[in-house]
Amino acid sequence: MELHQLGYFCAIVKTGSFTKAAELEGVSQPTLSQQIRRLEESLGAELFARQGRSVRLTHAGNSLYPFAQEILQQARKATAQVRHLETDVRGPLRVGVIPTILPYLIAPYLGEFSAEYPEIEILLSEDVTERLVERLQACDLDLIVVSLPLHHRDVVCSALMRDPLVLVTAKNHRLTEAIRESHLDLHGERLLLLKEGHCFRDDMLTACKHGRTEMSPVFESEHFGTIFPLVAAGVGVTIAPMMAARYASECTLVALPKPQFRQIGYARLKSGGTFKPLSAFTKWLRQTAKRAEGQA
Repeated sequence: MELHQLGYFCAIVKTGSFTKAAELEGVSQPTLSQQIRRLEESLGAELFARQGRSVRLTHAGNSLYPFAQEILQQARKATAQVRHLETDVRGPLRVGVIPTILPYLIAPYLGEFSAEYPEIEILLSEDVTERLVERLQACDLDLIVVSLPLHHRDVVCSALMRDPLVLVTAKNHRLTEAIRESHLDLHGERLLLLKEGHCFRDDMLTACKHGRTEMSPVFESEHFGTIFPLVAAGVGVTIAPMMAARYASECTLVALPKPQFRQIGYARLKSGGTFKPLSAFTKWLRQTAKRAEGQA
C-alpha cells in the first residue's frame, strides 16, 4: 500500500469515475487503473464494483475509505510540518556538548539565544566526545560542540576558537613563579585529572610531558568543578582550559612557558545544513565563541 495509490483511490470515490479521477490526479487512466489493481492485490480484496461507466465501493472499499482519508490528511500535515521547519526558525534543536565546554561557553549565555529565538527549543545533552559523535551519527542529536579535530566521513566540522591551557595551583604555591622559567618543573606535584574518556585528559597529559614531567594522577573527576576546590585546598595541581580556569576561585593561574591550546568547534551531519534552527544556533555560537576568545 502506497500513498499515491490511496490518493488515486480517494480521487475515484470523489469523482465517481476512473476517467475523471485520472484527470484530477494528472495521470493517464491506464496508469491509475494499474495502481488501483496493485492496491487491491496488496489488500487481497476488490475495492470497486464496475457497472458500465460508473463505479461503486465494495464493502472492502467502504471499510478502507475513512482510513485512506485519514492517512492522506496526516501525510499532508507531516509534509507541511517538515517544510515549515526547513523554512522557519522554530522547533526543537538537540545539542550535545562535552563537560569541559557546556558550563563555560554555552550555559552562561544560552538565555541570550532563547531571548532572540523564543520559538527554538534547545534540548541539551552533556557527554564525552565519543558518545556524542555516536548519537550525532544515529541522528539523536542535531549538533555537537566538542574539541577538534574529528575524523568522520559523514560529519562536517567547523572551528570556533582556540582555548589556551593554563596550570592551576593553590595561592602562594611555588609554581606561581614558574612563568619566569623556561619550563615547568612539576616533579613532586600531585596531579588532579579528568577521568578516562574525556578528550581534554589527553591535552592535560601532553602538557605535562611538554613540561618534561611524567606524572601519575592522584585524583580523577568528571568535572573541573570538583577539581578546582581541591587545588585551592592544596591537594594538588591541574591543567585546565582558560574558559574553565576562570571559575577556579581561590586558585592561581600560571601560564605555560610553551603556549598550548585546544581547538573548540562544532560538528553536524552533512545532511543537516538546511535546518534553520541549526543555522541560527551556529551563528549565535560563532558570536559567543568570538566574545569568549577575546576574553582569553
